[in-house]
Amino acid sequence: MVSTDNPVRPLQYRITLEPDMVNHRFAGTAEILLTADRKSDRIQLNALDLSIGRCRYGKKDSHPVDCRFCVDPADETLTIYLPEAVDGEISLTIDYYGEITQSMAGFYRSRYSSGGQTYPIAVTQFQESDARRAFPCMDHPVHKAAFELAFLIDRKWTVIANTPVRTETETENAKKKVEFEKTPVMSTYLLFFGIGDFNFIIDDLDRRVRAATVAGMESAVRYGLAFARKSLHYCEAYYDIAFPLPKLDLIAVPDFAFGAMENWGAITFRENLLLYYPKITDIDGEERICEVIAHEMVHQWFGNLVTPSDWKYLWLNESFATYFGYGVVDHYHPEWRVWDTFVESQTEPAMSRDGLTDTTPIEIPGGHHVVINVSTAPIIYSKGGSILRQIEEFIGTEAFQNGLRNYLKKHAYACADSPDLWNALEAASGRPISAIMKRWVEQAGHPLVTASRKGDRLTLRQQRFTFMPHESETVWPVPLVIRVWDAEGNDRVITDNFDAAEMSLDLGPDVYAYKINDRQAGFYRVTYEDTDNWKKLCGMVEKKVLSPLDRWGLANDRYALVKADQLDVETFLDDLAHFSGEESPLTLSAICGTLFQLHLVSDASVRERTATLEKAFLENCLARIGHLPRPDDNHAILRLKNTILWHAAFFELPDAKKAVQEQFDRLYQGRPIDPNTARSVMQAAAFAGDEKTFDWLTSRFESSESEHERLNVLRALGCFRRPHLIEKVREFILKSVPSRNMFIPIAALAANPYASETMWDWFTDNVEELQQIHPIIFERVISAIVPVCGLDRADEVDAFFAAYTKETDLAAAAIRMSLEKRDIYRRLRERSRSGG
Repeated sequence: MVSTDNPVRPLQYRITLEPDMVNHRFAGTAEILLTADRKSDRIQLNALDLSIGRCRYGKKDSHPVDCRFCVDPADETLTIYLPEAVDGEISLTIDYYGEITQSMAGFYRSRYSSGGQTYPIAVTQFQESDARRAFPCMDHPVHKAAFELAFLIDRKWTVIANTPVRTETETENAKKKVEFEKTPVMSTYLLFFGIGDFNFIIDDLDRRVRAATVAGMESAVRYGLAFARKSLHYCEAYYDIAFPLPKLDLIAVPDFAFGAMENWGAITFRENLLLYYPKITDIDGEERICEVIAHEMVHQWFGNLVTPSDWKYLWLNESFATYFGYGVVDHYHPEWRVWDTFVESQTEPAMSRDGLTDTTPIEIPGGHHVVINVSTAPIIYSKGGSILRQIEEFIGTEAFQNGLRNYLKKHAYACADSPDLWNALEAASGRPISAIMKRWVEQAGHPLVTASRKGDRLTLRQQRFTFMPHESETVWPVPLVIRVWDAEGNDRVITDNFDAAEMSLDLGPDVYAYKINDRQAGFYRVTYEDTDNWKKLCGMVEKKVLSPLDRWGLANDRYALVKADQLDVETFLDDLAHFSGEESPLTLSAICGTLFQLHLVSDASVRERTATLEKAFLENCLARIGHLPRPDDNHAILRLKNTILWHAAFFELPDAKKAVQEQFDRLYQGRPIDPNTARSVMQAAAFAGDEKTFDWLTSRFESSESEHERLNVLRALGCFRRPHLIEKVREFILKSVPSRNMFIPIAALAANPYASETMWDWFTDNVEELQQIHPIIFERVISAIVPVCGLDRADEVDAFFAAYTKETDLAAAAIRMSLEKRDIYRRLRERSRSGG
């Protein structure tokens, strides 16, 4: 382990690589300039899966000499023993060799398919600690340095790196040497290089912004290219700091474990998160492309310009990129109502993850190596982003912006930690941000606020909310925003800071009803012991007096109470009657998703009632908005249709079945359909389908050049209900689905009542093969299967993982999280059996 308080620091790396794209290996030379604050006789670097050939040491104006060295694979270190103890500037030259792997980490290979041709590429993915797989280095964000890269490659290849090419000269043996301009001072995990048969598409309005593509994909990248330019301009204006590099590349990578990576000046993406096909990409995909591009653009400031001084401060990168990713999209497309999407796709999953007893703070303790995985990502990204939304509401947009500008300018090209941010926001706002943020960021969990009223006095209590029993005396500084109404319907807002286990406040004599957590801006749940107020709120739901966000929040909090065993299922289902006239796509989508989940995990009696209720919601909704896209449909309506049309077919509503069958017949005949129903149509077709449907879907998967369409097909493959076709799907997953996408059809099968009961046996039969895929993909498989597929086999599941975790710590956090979710659903099923 290379210490972060090492007296030796890197100043500059000069790396020369000679990749062999045929035999998938590379030779490298790393010239590293370091400085030692005190005399040292050894230097320790990180290195992993590299063969070290030779190490040489030199001082200024001295001849380099060979050094002894020692590689420790377990500790991932290379220790170089100097001939004498020295301080000041030190120069090392290291010759080494490595492999271009298929691991989707370090320096790895992938391939494009376009126009019937296959194009090999090799790219890097270094976050969090995989630069050490490509060159010996001090592989921690605090060790910032400048980089100069050079490549000896076949002349047919194009090389991309963080900075522009400085020189390109032909050499012998049909090769060329490509040298790149020096980078700014930056962390190792942000370095990038890629090799392939790339073409560059340059934005017409800002020539700094480019996309690197292979032949045939030029048109698909132009939409993302234009939005990248807009995002760049937004960030430069909002943060009042110009982008510091001369170019910014967007690169789609077919095999990619994550969504995207913010390499400084060379951002990599999964194909479906950059490439836009007008006749294939639906509005969900379009919005996701914009949000991810904006997310990575924000990183060019939060993370790249100012880098966390330790991995435990990773939230300073990811929370801001998550929050501003939506803010940038909302700036250019307010009609998309992306803040509705934010609470549904970020805040709610974060609260569900954070409601487990086994959770973690946003600022993860320890910090030397914080793994981004299915357990930590909802906290670092989604909870962190939601807390930023809460704090901006608290201090106001102007103070928030000024604080962020000051933070970025003060720490530019350096590292920072959480207090640096808090101090900047506190100075800009004059509010006690340090005391507030410290507890929200360092404490695990979030509160449940319980409200009761006596006369004009409102009494509030808070305690940590968890789905399973958990004793805690933790309190949070809750920024209360309470909207109140008088009997005539006039409303006003009451604000306060709730920083105790209990408090009371005066509502005033004219208050008819009150709603806590206005617009769901706060990261906390609410329950009303005041039954009279709850009835009034239900009436306001029926009359649409409450905003869509508030209606969503009421339903979401009530279902959380059901899962926490604080509200019985029948009462919750009775509550949903007040939403029978609901028109908000956000709320309708959430209710239908909740009922579908209850249908999956509940006993037969509750399952019957949830089916009846969801059918009623679906029939009413589709009668109003129609089954298929209409010219005047907005984004929210199109999103809703592409979700609930599949549900309607699952519950065999006649009009929905007819509509989707007609659309699938068009697909089967080779005719196009609207992309905004394609996913639902294929899911419904699989559900009702036979061998011909299976053959068509698998053929479409193998022939499609759009990753977005391939993902839609994989979701549909998980929706078959005939047992022999389910088995064929599982065989297809193992034989034909790239490891990067295996979790998608597996998750669909786990959520399919006709397949879920047999998925546990399939998992245990194939666990040795499944655990060979990328760790985060394997975690997603576990997280999909374990919570629902072994509900009635808990002892067997527990015994399996007790033995498994003794042998390996692979996916340990995901296993704990998934078992606790399983316990929540198991208790819910048992309660539904007893009529509770």
